[in-house]
Amino acid sequence: MHQKRRRILISVISGLVAAALMGLYASGVRNEAIAAHSQTLEAYGGEQIEVFVATRDIAPGERLTESNVSKRVWLVELLPAGALTDADEVIGQTLGLPLMANEPVVQAKLFNGAPAITIPEGYVAVSIPTNDVLAVGGAVSAGSIIAIYAADSQSVELLAADVLVLETSNGNQRNAENNGLFGNSYSKTSLSWVTLAVREDMVEEIIVASRSMNLYLVLPGGEM
Repeated sequence: MHQKRRRILISVISGLVAAALMGLYASGVRNEAIAAHSQTLEAYGGEQIEVFVATRDIAPGERLTESNVSKRVWLVELLPAGALTDADEVIGQTLGLPLMANEPVVQAKLFNGAPAITIPEGYVAVSIPTNDVLAVGGAVSAGSIIAIYAADSQSVELLAADVLVLETSNGNQRNAENNGLFGNSYSKTSLSWVTLAVREDMVEEIIVASRSMNLYLVLPGGEM
């Protein structure tokens, strides 16, 4: 029994040491990025301003909080258009386009104050991850009526039929293009998520399936 307790104690201590080392490593990487940023500011010179930047990669649909964004000094000449400096414009807002770690928060990547989508009565909106392969080569778009098939290595089953697509990641990118975020260099990129109108009793099943299976979004054919 004494040896068993000793082994358990050694395992617990080893786990704590490993966790501490990982925390120090992550902190060190972040500190190195901040130090490099500061050195660039000193070397470049010019007018500087404090803006909000992402402290980690942030996905569309996430709410911006003090845990995933913070203020950092930035060169005015290097800021993207619409970079935000006021906490009231950032904290509590919902992200509409992906934001990478250390990237300034810009207005065009946020959902605007008006509802971005109209949800049919009796339904709720739910977003799921996807890609071009699962979404008919990226042909699925807002307004599409689709069927959802859940597939794993052993089976395929119809999860839902006649599902309305409310919005897609490409739709949000088109909105950003209209707001001038990408200038003239905008080009269509791969789908990363879709927002669907589903019955409330289907939400849990769809979310669980999206985490453990491949969800194929199938477009029906028109009449010949």
